[in-house]
Amino acid sequence: MLTASRSLTEHRFVPATPSDRRSPCPALNALANHGYLPHDGKDIGLWRLIQALRLVYNLSYPLAALLAITGVLLCGHAWCLDLDALAMHNRIEHDASMVHANTQPGHKRAPTLVDPKLLHSFLAQADAHKGLSLADLAKVRIAREARLSRPLDVIHSEVGMGEAALCWLILKEKNGRIPLSTLEQWFGEERIPDAWSRPRDEIGLFEARETADEVASIMGHIKK
Repeated sequence: MLTASRSLTEHRFVPATPSDRRSPCPALNALANHGYLPHDGKDIGLWRLIQALRLVYNLSYPLAALLAITGVLLCGHAWCLDLDALAMHNRIEHDASMVHANTQPGHKRAPTLVDPKLLHSFLAQADAHKGLSLADLAKVRIAREARLSRPLDVIHSEVGMGEAALCWLILKEKNGRIPLSTLEQWFGEERIPDAWSRPRDEIGLFEARETADEVASIMGHIKK
């Protein structure tokens, strides 16, 4: 069982094998690759998922529970979750992902492997010295959605902005930017970044909502 007293350094990074199940979500894949969730990505219990989100990313209980319960209810079985089930198209997963290709026509699941070209274009938005800001993440969302043949529906558009908000809240440093090396490891390798520290302050539901609204505001302003 995970406890808050356990150090992040106790969990060595072990990349996924072809037999392991992974999702389109780098946050969850990193938890599995470090053993905070079962490494095979199968039959993850609801409480185990909530604990891992709280322990590693310092999400509040209401926020962690909301994310975990939503995932289990929409994609899980018997209050458990296989990570690859989160790839079911248009449940929670959606097109215009940061680093994952869109679901192919006729397919029911999205790709779970990082797309090298999308990763490269994403990392190119970060300043080599200053990193990536929340506004930069909003610009990436605009660029990804602009490539779609038809817009995301309202729900999945909100999900996309929420993902950008959580990414920033979890990974940002005191200057409000995410270092390029952190982005490379979290998104590219799906590992907990070497130089990253767990957020000092708990990330709450209202803070996440307000940050997602800020992403929406930035996107709206840029599109004008």
